[in-house]
Amino acid sequence: MTAQVLIDAFRLPAQALVAQRIPKKLLVEQGAPTAADKRLINDTIDELWWQATLKPATVGVPAFHAATVPATPAAAPTAGARSAAVGASDGGATSANATEATDVIELALVSAHLRPPTREAQARRLMQLIHRAIPYPVLLVTQAPTGTVLSVAHKRASLGEAGKWVVADAADTHAFNPAQPTAAETEFMASLALEQLPPSALADLRALYQAVADRITALAVAQVTGHFRAPDAAAAAPAARTAAQRQALAERSRLLDQLASARSTAAKARQMNQRVELNLQIQRLQRQLQELQDRLAT
Repeated sequence: MTAQVLIDAFRLPAQALVAQRIPKKLLVEQGAPTAADKRLINDTIDELWWQATLKPATVGVPAFHAATVPATPAAAPTAGARSAAVGASDGGATSANATEATDVIELALVSAHLRPPTREAQARRLMQLIHRAIPYPVLLVTQAPTGTVLSVAHKRASLGEAGKWVVADAADTHAFNPAQPTAAETEFMASLALEQLPPSALADLRALYQAVADRITALAVAQVTGHFRAPDAAAAAPAARTAAQRQALAERSRLLDQLASARSTAAKARQMNQRVELNLQIQRLQRQLQELQDRLAT
């Protein structure tokens, strides 16, 4: 299974491995706020597995205790690092601080295998439900018909319902085949191995989780530039660099939507002056996209 290749990329010690099947009934009971979500889980998920538990006793990385460290402002979510604010009892509102201080005592590595034909929107909803249902930060490997996706999601306790979690900010890779990766995807998977992470990423479990999120952003950048560059802990202000990359990716997504709309309108235009105006708009958007790509490549 291609999902296993991505799971193995973390190079976790044997004591961290669990490989325990999660009954779908538990996800339906704990993570499905609507009847439609219950049907989606039952009809679409083939298997759900708790693959590993990352905690001080299994990976040697200290827990994070929120009382000791101030919260850090979060970067804007992007395509490839998308917002996933889906809290049922909080009205789906995003937290003002997606990485706001919350104790992180362990991380869960979970895999989900989806049945064909699962549409992208369905797969994305299932990822949100799984992240929200598990009371730990989840490294979620989803094997869908379109490919395998690694996703993470910062969470906070629900303000309106005790014991429930709200996904405030999520990041996910594009769907790819880990068994036949591109050069950038190969470098991305190599960068996930615990022994490859810098000391700053192993300071505590929250830092480890953020390091994976940052590498997901780096892979999204590589989809634009063609080159994967793992976040450099030794570089000046690495968090600010990642935040700037996410903002640039979000801007690029917006420009691509505008460009597609302008081209569609231009193809239907009948008046010459309208065509000229739209062509000028297309050229301007193309220049802006090139400028963004150049920024991402530096």
